[in-house]
Amino acid sequence: MKAEKIEKAGDEKRKTPLGIERRFDRFGEWLDSSWVLRKFKPFLQRYPGVTICLTWLMRIIVGATFIISGLSKGIDPWGTFYKITEYLTAMHFPVESWGNTALVLTFFLFSVEFVVGVSLLTGCFRKASPIIAAIIMLVMLPLSLWIAVADPVADCGCFGDFWVISNWWTFAKNVGLSIAVVWLLMFNGVTFCLISPFLQWIAAVASAMYIMLVGYIGYWEQPLIDFRPYRIGTPLLSADDAPEYEPVFEFVYEKDGETHTFSVDDELPSEEDGWKFVKRIEKEMIKTSPETEAGSNTGDFRIWNETGDEDVTSFVASGGKQVILLIPDISQLSMAASWKINRLYDLSRNDDMDFFAVAAGSPEAIEDWRDLSSGQYPIYTSEDTSIKEVARGNPALIGLEDGKIVWKTALSALRIDDDDTGADSLLEIGVKGAGDAVLVDLSEILFSILALLGLVTALRVLIPSFFSGSVDAKKNEEQDGETP
Repeated sequence: MKAEKIEKAGDEKRKTPLGIERRFDRFGEWLDSSWVLRKFKPFLQRYPGVTICLTWLMRIIVGATFIISGLSKGIDPWGTFYKITEYLTAMHFPVESWGNTALVLTFFLFSVEFVVGVSLLTGCFRKASPIIAAIIMLVMLPLSLWIAVADPVADCGCFGDFWVISNWWTFAKNVGLSIAVVWLLMFNGVTFCLISPFLQWIAAVASAMYIMLVGYIGYWEQPLIDFRPYRIGTPLLSADDAPEYEPVFEFVYEKDGETHTFSVDDELPSEEDGWKFVKRIEKEMIKTSPETEAGSNTGDFRIWNETGDEDVTSFVASGGKQVILLIPDISQLSMAASWKINRLYDLSRNDDMDFFAVAAGSPEAIEDWRDLSSGQYPIYTSEDTSIKEVARGNPALIGLEDGKIVWKTALSALRIDDDDTGADSLLEIGVKGAGDAVLVDLSEILFSILALLGLVTALRVLIPSFFSGSVDAKKNEEQDGETP
Protein backbone atom coordinates (compact mmCIF):
# COMPACT_ATOMS: atom_id res chain seq x y z
CA MET A 1 0.00 0.00 0.00
CA LYS A 2 2.80 2.32 0.92
CA ALA A 3 4.67 1.49 -2.30
CA GLU A 4 1.55 2.26 -4.32
CA LYS A 5 1.26 5.67 -2.64
CA ILE A 6 4.92 6.45 -3.36
CA GLU A 7 4.53 5.40 -7.04
CA LYS A 8 1.36 7.49 -7.35
CA ALA A 9 3.09 10.48 -5.78
CA GLY A 10 6.00 10.03 -8.22
CA ASP A 11 3.61 10.02 -11.16
CA GLU A 12 1.94 13.19 -9.93
CA LYS A 13 5.33 14.81 -9.45
CA ARG A 14 6.33 14.05 -13.05
CA LYS A 15 3.19 15.69 -14.44
CA THR A 16 3.45 19.24 -15.77
CA PRO A 17 0.84 21.60 -17.26
CA LEU A 18 1.95 20.41 -20.68
CA GLY A 19 2.50 16.74 -19.88
CA ILE A 20 5.86 16.91 -21.64
CA GLU A 21 7.44 14.06 -19.68
CA ARG A 22 4.83 11.57 -20.93
CA ARG A 23 5.35 12.17 -24.64
CA PHE A 24 5.89 8.96 -26.54
CA ASP A 25 7.83 7.04 -23.88
CA ARG A 26 11.52 6.73 -24.82
CA PHE A 27 11.24 8.94 -27.89
CA GLY A 28 9.48 11.52 -25.79
CA GLU A 29 12.15 11.28 -23.12
CA TRP A 30 14.81 11.94 -25.76
CA LEU A 31 12.92 14.96 -27.05
CA ASP A 32 12.36 16.26 -23.53
CA SER A 33 16.10 16.10 -22.82
CA SER A 34 17.09 17.79 -26.08
CA TRP A 35 18.97 21.10 -25.90
CA VAL A 36 16.25 23.10 -27.67
CA LEU A 37 13.45 21.87 -25.44
CA ARG A 38 15.52 22.42 -22.27
CA LYS A 39 15.94 26.06 -23.28
CA PHE A 40 12.26 26.65 -24.03
CA LYS A 41 10.74 24.25 -21.50
CA PRO A 42 10.44 26.78 -18.63
CA PHE A 43 8.77 29.28 -20.93
CA LEU A 44 6.34 26.70 -22.31
CA GLN A 45 5.45 25.51 -18.81
CA ARG A 46 4.86 29.06 -17.69
CA TYR A 47 2.68 29.94 -20.68
CA PRO A 48 0.86 26.73 -21.73
CA GLY A 49 -1.61 28.77 -23.81
CA VAL A 50 1.20 29.72 -26.18
CA THR A 51 2.05 26.06 -26.70
CA ILE A 52 -1.58 25.20 -27.36
CA CYS A 53 -1.93 28.02 -29.93
CA LEU A 54 1.30 27.05 -31.67
CA THR A 55 0.22 23.41 -31.73
CA TRP A 56 -3.05 24.29 -33.43
CA LEU A 57 -1.15 26.44 -35.91
CA MET A 58 1.13 23.51 -36.74
CA ARG A 59 -1.88 21.22 -37.03
CA ILE A 60 -3.51 23.55 -39.51
CA ILE A 61 -0.34 24.07 -41.59
CA VAL A 62 0.66 20.41 -41.78
CA GLY A 63 -2.89 19.09 -42.03
CA ALA A 64 -3.93 21.49 -44.78
CA THR A 65 -0.75 20.80 -46.75
CA PHE A 66 -1.28 17.04 -46.54
CA ILE A 67 -4.95 17.41 -47.52
CA ILE A 68 -4.15 19.57 -50.57
CA SER A 69 -1.30 17.29 -51.58
CA GLY A 70 -3.36 14.11 -51.22
CA LEU A 71 -6.45 15.55 -52.89
CA SER A 72 -4.59 16.99 -55.89
CA LYS A 73 -2.88 13.63 -56.41
CA GLY A 74 -6.14 11.74 -55.93
CA ILE A 75 -8.04 13.89 -58.43
CA ASP A 76 -5.51 12.98 -61.12
CA PRO A 77 -4.19 9.50 -60.27
CA TRP A 78 -2.86 9.00 -63.80
CA GLY A 79 -0.69 12.09 -63.43
CA THR A 80 0.54 10.86 -60.04
CA PHE A 81 1.24 7.45 -61.55
CA TYR A 82 3.27 9.03 -64.37
CA LYS A 83 5.27 11.09 -61.86
CA ILE A 84 6.02 8.10 -59.61
CA THR A 85 7.10 6.16 -62.69
CA GLU A 86 9.45 9.03 -63.58
CA TYR A 87 10.98 8.88 -60.09
CA LEU A 88 11.43 5.12 -60.17
CA THR A 89 12.90 5.23 -63.67
CA ALA A 90 15.36 7.95 -62.62
CA MET A 91 16.42 5.66 -59.76
CA HIS A 92 16.96 2.83 -62.26
CA PHE A 93 14.21 0.62 -60.87
CA PRO A 94 12.79 -1.93 -63.38
CA VAL A 95 9.33 -0.34 -63.42
CA GLU A 96 8.27 -2.25 -66.55
CA SER A 97 8.49 -5.56 -64.70
CA TRP A 98 6.60 -4.36 -61.63
CA GLY A 99 3.11 -4.82 -63.07
CA ASN A 100 0.56 -2.81 -61.09
CA THR A 101 2.89 -2.12 -58.16
CA ALA A 102 3.43 1.53 -59.12
CA LEU A 103 -0.34 2.01 -59.47
CA VAL A 104 -0.97 0.51 -56.02
CA LEU A 105 1.75 2.77 -54.62
CA THR A 106 0.00 5.75 -56.24
CA PHE A 107 -3.33 5.08 -54.52
CA PHE A 108 -1.62 4.26 -51.22
CA LEU A 109 0.37 7.50 -51.26
CA PHE A 110 -2.43 9.99 -51.83
CA SER A 111 -4.84 8.08 -49.56
CA VAL A 112 -2.43 8.09 -46.61
CA GLU A 113 -1.58 11.77 -47.17
CA PHE A 114 -5.22 12.79 -47.22
CA VAL A 115 -6.31 10.73 -44.20
CA VAL A 116 -3.33 11.92 -42.14
CA GLY A 117 -4.11 15.52 -43.14
CA VAL A 118 -7.74 15.21 -42.03
CA SER A 119 -6.65 13.52 -38.80
CA LEU A 120 -4.21 16.31 -37.97
CA LEU A 121 -6.68 19.04 -38.80
CA THR A 122 -9.39 17.52 -36.61
CA GLY A 123 -7.07 16.32 -33.85
CA CYS A 124 -7.81 12.64 -34.42
CA PHE A 125 -5.30 9.98 -33.37
CA ARG A 126 -3.12 12.52 -31.59
CA LYS A 127 -0.20 10.10 -31.19
CA ALA A 128 -0.42 8.10 -34.40
CA SER A 129 -1.03 10.98 -36.85
CA PRO A 130 2.22 12.90 -36.13
CA ILE A 131 4.19 9.64 -36.18
CA ILE A 132 2.85 8.70 -39.63
CA ALA A 133 3.45 12.27 -40.83
CA ALA A 134 7.02 12.05 -39.53
CA ILE A 135 7.59 8.78 -41.39
CA ILE A 136 6.35 10.41 -44.60
CA MET A 137 8.64 13.39 -44.11
CA LEU A 138 11.61 11.09 -43.37
CA VAL A 139 11.16 9.84 -46.93
CA MET A 140 10.13 13.07 -48.63
CA LEU A 141 12.79 15.37 -47.15
CA PRO A 142 15.89 13.53 -48.45
CA LEU A 143 14.02 12.69 -51.67
CA SER A 144 13.28 16.37 -52.32
CA LEU A 145 16.93 17.26 -51.58
CA TRP A 146 18.08 14.69 -54.15
CA ILE A 147 15.59 16.07 -56.68
CA ALA A 148 16.77 19.62 -56.08
CA VAL A 149 20.45 18.71 -56.47
CA ALA A 150 20.34 16.07 -59.20
CA ASP A 151 17.27 17.48 -61.03
CA PRO A 152 16.13 14.09 -62.42
CA VAL A 153 12.56 15.32 -63.06
CA ALA A 154 11.18 18.66 -64.19
CA ASP A 155 9.03 19.19 -61.08
CA CYS A 156 8.32 17.23 -57.91
CA GLY A 157 4.62 16.66 -58.54
CA CYS A 158 3.83 17.28 -54.86
CA PHE A 159 0.55 18.96 -55.78
CA GLY A 160 0.09 17.39 -59.20
CA ASP A 161 -0.76 19.84 -61.97
CA PHE A 162 -2.78 21.94 -59.52
CA TRP A 163 0.30 23.81 -58.28
CA VAL A 164 3.70 23.30 -59.88
CA ILE A 165 6.64 24.55 -57.81
CA SER A 166 10.36 24.34 -58.41
CA ASN A 167 12.47 21.58 -56.92
CA TRP A 168 14.31 23.88 -54.53
CA TRP A 169 11.06 25.42 -53.30
CA THR A 170 9.82 21.87 -52.74
CA PHE A 171 12.83 21.14 -50.55
CA ALA A 172 12.31 24.38 -48.59
CA LYS A 173 8.64 23.48 -48.09
CA ASN A 174 9.57 20.04 -46.78
CA VAL A 175 12.09 21.54 -44.35
CA GLY A 176 9.35 23.74 -42.90
CA LEU A 177 6.89 20.85 -42.73
CA SER A 178 9.46 18.65 -41.00
CA ILE A 179 10.00 21.27 -38.30
CA ALA A 180 6.23 21.54 -37.80
CA VAL A 181 5.89 17.75 -37.60
CA VAL A 182 8.61 17.56 -34.92
CA TRP A 183 6.65 20.12 -32.90
CA LEU A 184 3.52 17.97 -33.23
CA LEU A 185 5.45 14.90 -32.15
CA MET A 186 6.17 16.69 -28.87
CA PHE A 187 3.01 18.66 -28.22
CA ASN A 188 0.12 17.35 -30.30
CA GLY A 189 -1.34 15.60 -27.26
CA VAL A 190 -1.66 18.79 -25.17
CA THR A 191 -4.63 20.08 -27.19
CA PHE A 192 -8.14 18.67 -27.40
CA CYS A 193 -9.71 16.60 -30.18
CA LEU A 194 -12.50 18.02 -32.33
CA ILE A 195 -13.79 14.46 -32.62
CA SER A 196 -14.01 12.17 -29.60
CA PRO A 197 -11.66 9.15 -29.61
CA PHE A 198 -14.48 6.61 -29.79
CA LEU A 199 -15.72 8.25 -33.03
CA GLN A 200 -12.37 8.85 -34.71
CA TRP A 201 -12.42 5.57 -36.64
CA ILE A 202 -15.55 6.80 -38.44
CA ALA A 203 -13.71 9.97 -39.50
CA ALA A 204 -10.76 7.93 -40.79
CA VAL A 205 -12.98 5.50 -42.73
CA ALA A 206 -15.05 8.33 -44.23
CA SER A 207 -11.91 10.22 -45.30
CA ALA A 208 -10.39 7.10 -46.84
CA MET A 209 -13.59 6.25 -48.73
CA TYR A 210 -13.84 9.82 -50.02
CA ILE A 211 -10.31 10.01 -51.44
CA MET A 212 -10.45 6.47 -52.84
CA LEU A 213 -13.71 7.29 -54.67
CA VAL A 214 -12.19 10.48 -56.07
CA GLY A 215 -9.17 8.49 -57.24
CA TYR A 216 -11.35 5.74 -58.72
CA ILE A 217 -13.29 8.23 -60.84
CA GLY A 218 -10.10 9.96 -61.94
CA TYR A 219 -8.52 6.67 -62.96
CA TRP A 220 -11.42 4.92 -64.71
CA GLU A 221 -13.05 8.01 -66.26
CA GLN A 222 -11.27 11.37 -66.14
CA PRO A 223 -10.05 13.70 -63.35
CA LEU A 224 -12.96 15.50 -61.68
CA ILE A 225 -11.06 18.77 -62.15
CA ASP A 226 -8.82 19.25 -65.19
CA PHE A 227 -5.72 21.28 -64.35
CA ARG A 228 -4.16 20.81 -67.80
CA PRO A 229 -4.36 23.15 -70.86
CA TYR A 230 -6.83 21.02 -72.84
CA ARG A 231 -10.00 21.51 -70.84
CA ILE A 232 -13.47 20.72 -72.10
CA GLY A 233 -14.73 23.62 -74.21
CA THR A 234 -11.27 24.70 -75.36
CA PRO A 235 -9.86 24.09 -78.86
CA LEU A 236 -7.47 21.20 -79.32
CA LEU A 237 -5.35 23.48 -81.50
CA SER A 238 -4.76 27.22 -81.30
CA ALA A 239 -6.95 29.57 -83.29
CA ASP A 240 -4.53 29.91 -86.21
CA ASP A 241 -3.91 26.13 -86.27
CA ALA A 242 -0.37 26.66 -85.03
CA PRO A 243 0.93 26.87 -81.47
CA GLU A 244 2.49 30.00 -80.05
CA TYR A 245 5.73 28.08 -79.69
CA GLU A 246 6.92 25.74 -82.40
CA PRO A 247 8.82 22.62 -81.31
CA VAL A 248 12.25 21.92 -82.78
CA PHE A 249 12.92 18.25 -83.48
CA GLU A 250 15.86 16.00 -84.23
CA PHE A 251 15.42 12.74 -86.14
CA VAL A 252 17.31 9.56 -85.31
CA TYR A 253 18.05 7.07 -88.09
CA GLU A 254 19.84 3.74 -87.97
CA LYS A 255 22.08 2.03 -90.53
CA ASP A 256 24.29 -1.02 -90.13
CA GLY A 257 23.70 -1.02 -86.36
CA GLU A 258 24.80 2.60 -85.89
CA THR A 259 22.46 5.50 -85.11
CA HIS A 260 22.84 9.04 -86.46
CA THR A 261 20.94 12.16 -85.47
CA PHE A 262 19.76 14.72 -88.05
CA SER A 263 18.32 18.18 -87.44
CA VAL A 264 15.43 19.70 -89.35
CA ASP A 265 17.95 21.65 -91.47
CA ASP A 266 19.75 18.49 -92.57
CA GLU A 267 18.71 16.44 -95.53
CA LEU A 268 17.09 13.31 -94.14
CA PRO A 269 18.52 10.04 -95.44
CA SER A 270 16.53 7.79 -97.73
CA GLU A 271 15.29 4.38 -96.63
CA GLU A 272 16.27 3.10 -100.09
CA ASP A 273 19.90 3.57 -99.03
CA GLY A 274 19.46 1.27 -96.04
CA TRP A 275 18.53 3.91 -93.44
CA LYS A 276 15.77 3.12 -90.93
CA PHE A 277 13.84 5.77 -88.99
CA VAL A 278 14.12 5.15 -85.20
CA LYS A 279 12.53 8.06 -83.33
CA ARG A 280 11.96 11.78 -83.17
CA ILE A 281 13.34 13.88 -80.28
CA GLU A 282 11.84 17.19 -79.19
CA LYS A 283 14.72 19.52 -78.33
CA GLU A 284 13.28 22.98 -77.62
CA MET A 285 10.47 25.43 -78.37
CA ILE A 286 10.86 28.56 -80.49
CA LYS A 287 8.37 31.41 -80.55
CA THR A 288 6.48 31.67 -83.83
CA SER A 289 3.50 33.93 -83.03
CA PRO A 290 2.72 36.93 -80.76
CA GLU A 291 1.29 36.58 -77.30
CA THR A 292 -2.30 35.35 -77.14
CA GLU A 293 -5.01 36.55 -74.80
CA ALA A 294 -4.82 35.40 -71.23
CA GLY A 295 -6.71 32.20 -70.57
CA SER A 296 -6.58 31.00 -74.17
CA ASN A 297 -5.38 27.56 -75.09
CA THR A 298 -1.74 27.55 -76.11
CA GLY A 299 -1.12 23.82 -76.13
CA ASP A 300 1.47 22.44 -78.52
CA PHE A 301 -0.34 19.21 -79.43
CA ARG A 302 0.95 18.09 -82.82
CA ILE A 303 -0.03 15.07 -84.91
CA TRP A 304 2.46 13.28 -87.19
CA ASN A 305 2.14 10.59 -89.79
CA GLU A 306 2.78 6.97 -88.85
CA THR A 307 6.52 7.17 -89.47
CA GLY A 308 6.77 10.40 -87.47
CA ASP A 309 8.52 12.52 -90.09
CA GLU A 310 5.61 14.66 -91.38
CA ASP A 311 3.36 17.04 -89.44
CA VAL A 312 -0.27 16.36 -90.41
CA THR A 313 -1.98 18.28 -87.61
CA SER A 314 -3.85 20.79 -89.75
CA PHE A 315 -4.87 18.09 -92.22
CA VAL A 316 -6.18 15.60 -89.65
CA ALA A 317 -7.86 17.92 -87.13
CA SER A 318 -9.73 19.80 -89.83
CA GLY A 319 -13.08 20.40 -88.12
CA GLY A 320 -16.54 18.86 -88.02
CA LYS A 321 -17.39 16.01 -85.68
CA GLN A 322 -14.44 13.83 -84.74
CA VAL A 323 -13.60 11.15 -82.23
CA ILE A 324 -9.91 10.71 -81.46
CA LEU A 325 -8.49 7.62 -79.77
CA LEU A 326 -5.45 8.63 -77.71
CA ILE A 327 -2.88 5.92 -76.92
CA PRO A 328 0.07 7.18 -74.83
CA ASP A 329 1.85 3.79 -75.00
CA ILE A 330 0.67 1.45 -77.74
CA SER A 331 3.03 -1.31 -76.60
CA GLN A 332 1.10 -1.53 -73.29
CA LEU A 333 -2.35 -1.51 -74.88
CA SER A 334 -4.40 -4.57 -74.01
CA MET A 335 -5.91 -6.65 -76.78
CA ALA A 336 -9.12 -6.76 -74.74
CA ALA A 337 -9.74 -3.16 -75.84
CA SER A 338 -9.67 -3.98 -79.55
CA TRP A 339 -13.34 -5.04 -79.82
CA LYS A 340 -14.59 -1.88 -78.15
CA ILE A 341 -12.35 0.33 -80.32
CA ASN A 342 -13.44 -1.41 -83.52
CA ARG A 343 -17.07 -1.08 -82.45
CA LEU A 344 -16.64 2.67 -81.97
CA TYR A 345 -15.08 2.94 -85.40
CA ASP A 346 -18.01 1.09 -86.97
CA LEU A 347 -20.49 3.39 -85.19
CA SER A 348 -18.69 6.50 -86.39
CA ARG A 349 -18.93 5.35 -89.99
CA ASN A 350 -22.72 5.43 -89.78
CA ASP A 351 -22.63 9.19 -89.48
CA ASP A 352 -20.50 12.02 -90.81
CA MET A 353 -17.97 11.58 -88.06
CA ASP A 354 -14.22 10.99 -88.36
CA PHE A 355 -12.57 8.40 -86.15
CA PHE A 356 -8.80 7.99 -85.92
CA ALA A 357 -6.12 7.12 -83.39
CA VAL A 358 -3.11 9.12 -82.22
CA ALA A 359 -0.53 6.87 -80.60
CA ALA A 360 2.95 7.04 -79.13
CA GLY A 361 5.17 4.18 -80.20
CA SER A 362 7.51 2.89 -82.84
CA PRO A 363 6.26 2.18 -86.39
CA GLU A 364 6.76 -1.53 -85.68
CA ALA A 365 4.58 -1.40 -82.55
CA ILE A 366 1.85 0.44 -84.45
CA GLU A 367 1.94 -2.08 -87.27
CA ASP A 368 1.80 -4.98 -84.79
CA TRP A 369 -1.25 -3.46 -83.11
CA ARG A 370 -2.99 -2.95 -86.44
CA ASP A 371 -2.39 -6.58 -87.41
CA LEU A 372 -3.44 -8.06 -84.05
CA SER A 373 -6.51 -5.86 -83.52
CA SER A 374 -7.69 -5.93 -87.16
CA GLY A 375 -8.27 -2.18 -86.89
CA GLN A 376 -9.25 -0.37 -90.06
CA TYR A 377 -9.05 3.16 -88.64
CA PRO A 378 -6.12 5.51 -89.41
CA ILE A 379 -3.34 5.65 -86.83
CA TYR A 380 -1.14 8.74 -86.48
CA THR A 381 1.60 9.49 -83.96
CA SER A 382 2.44 12.12 -81.36
CA GLU A 383 4.67 12.59 -78.33
CA ASP A 384 3.57 10.54 -75.34
CA THR A 385 3.76 13.55 -72.99
CA SER A 386 1.48 15.55 -75.29
CA ILE A 387 -1.05 12.72 -75.48
CA LYS A 388 -1.07 12.37 -71.69
CA GLU A 389 -1.76 16.08 -71.32
CA VAL A 390 -4.85 15.98 -73.52
CA ALA A 391 -6.65 13.12 -71.72
CA ARG A 392 -5.90 10.48 -69.12
CA GLY A 393 -6.01 6.74 -69.77
CA ASN A 394 -4.39 4.18 -72.01
CA PRO A 395 -6.32 4.46 -74.18
CA ALA A 396 -8.51 7.55 -73.81
CA LEU A 397 -11.06 9.16 -76.11
CA ILE A 398 -11.94 12.78 -76.83
CA GLY A 399 -14.82 14.14 -78.86
CA LEU A 400 -14.28 17.20 -81.05
CA GLU A 401 -16.88 19.44 -82.63
CA ASP A 402 -15.51 22.14 -84.92
CA GLY A 403 -12.10 21.71 -83.32
CA LYS A 404 -13.28 22.14 -79.71
CA ILE A 405 -13.13 19.43 -77.08
CA VAL A 406 -16.70 18.55 -76.03
CA TRP A 407 -15.96 15.47 -73.90
CA LYS A 408 -13.23 13.22 -72.59
CA THR A 409 -13.25 9.72 -71.20
CA ALA A 410 -11.07 6.71 -70.66
CA LEU A 411 -12.03 3.77 -72.82
CA SER A 412 -12.49 1.69 -69.68
CA ALA A 413 -15.44 3.89 -68.63
CA LEU A 414 -17.50 3.20 -71.77
CA ARG A 415 -20.32 0.70 -71.82
CA ILE A 416 -21.03 0.00 -75.48
CA ASP A 417 -24.05 -2.06 -76.47
CA ASP A 418 -24.49 -3.37 -79.99
CA ASP A 419 -28.16 -2.37 -80.07
CA ASP A 420 -28.46 0.73 -77.90
CA THR A 421 -25.44 2.83 -78.92
CA GLY A 422 -25.62 4.74 -82.18
CA ALA A 423 -23.35 7.19 -83.93
CA ASP A 424 -25.59 10.11 -82.96
CA SER A 425 -24.71 9.50 -79.31
CA LEU A 426 -20.96 9.36 -79.77
CA LEU A 427 -20.67 13.01 -78.82
CA GLU A 428 -22.66 12.31 -75.64
CA ILE A 429 -20.75 9.39 -74.14
CA GLY A 430 -17.87 11.17 -72.44
CA VAL A 431 -17.40 13.21 -69.29
CA LYS A 432 -18.73 16.69 -70.08
CA GLY A 433 -17.07 18.81 -67.42
CA ALA A 434 -19.48 18.23 -64.50
CA GLY A 435 -16.64 16.77 -62.45
CA ASP A 436 -16.24 19.87 -60.29
CA ALA A 437 -19.89 19.58 -59.21
CA VAL A 438 -19.36 15.90 -58.34
CA LEU A 439 -16.29 16.81 -56.30
CA VAL A 440 -18.24 19.50 -54.43
CA ASP A 441 -21.03 17.02 -53.64
CA LEU A 442 -18.59 14.41 -52.34
CA SER A 443 -16.76 17.04 -50.28
CA GLU A 444 -20.03 18.23 -48.76
CA ILE A 445 -20.85 14.67 -47.71
CA LEU A 446 -17.45 14.23 -46.05
CA PHE A 447 -17.67 17.62 -44.33
CA SER A 448 -21.16 16.81 -43.07
CA ILE A 449 -19.95 13.53 -41.56
CA LEU A 450 -17.01 15.24 -39.83
CA ALA A 451 -19.26 18.08 -38.62
CA LEU A 452 -21.76 15.57 -37.20
CA LEU A 453 -18.99 13.72 -35.36
CA GLY A 454 -17.74 17.03 -34.00
CA LEU A 455 -21.24 17.95 -32.84
CA VAL A 456 -21.63 14.65 -31.00
CA THR A 457 -18.24 15.25 -29.35
CA ALA A 458 -19.28 18.76 -28.25
CA LEU A 459 -22.57 17.50 -26.83
CA ARG A 460 -20.73 14.77 -24.95
CA VAL A 461 -18.53 17.40 -23.31
CA LEU A 462 -21.36 19.86 -22.61
CA ILE A 463 -23.93 17.28 -21.53
CA PRO A 464 -21.88 14.35 -20.15
CA SER A 465 -24.88 12.90 -18.27
CA PHE A 466 -26.67 12.29 -21.58
CA PHE A 467 -23.89 9.99 -22.74
CA SER A 468 -23.02 8.42 -19.38
CA GLY A 469 -25.11 5.36 -20.04
CA SER A 470 -23.81 4.66 -23.54
CA VAL A 471 -20.15 5.65 -23.45
CA ASP A 472 -17.45 4.25 -21.26
CA ALA A 473 -15.33 7.34 -20.65
CA LYS A 474 -12.50 5.43 -19.06
CA LYS A 475 -12.16 3.17 -22.10
CA ASN A 476 -12.02 6.20 -24.41
CA GLU A 477 -9.31 7.80 -22.34
CA GLU A 478 -7.20 4.64 -22.51
CA GLN A 479 -7.70 4.50 -26.30
CA ASP A 480 -6.26 7.94 -26.96
CA GLY A 481 -4.09 8.36 -23.90
CA GLU A 482 -5.81 11.57 -22.77
CA THR A 483 -9.30 12.97 -22.42
CA PRO A 484 -10.57 14.89 -25.50
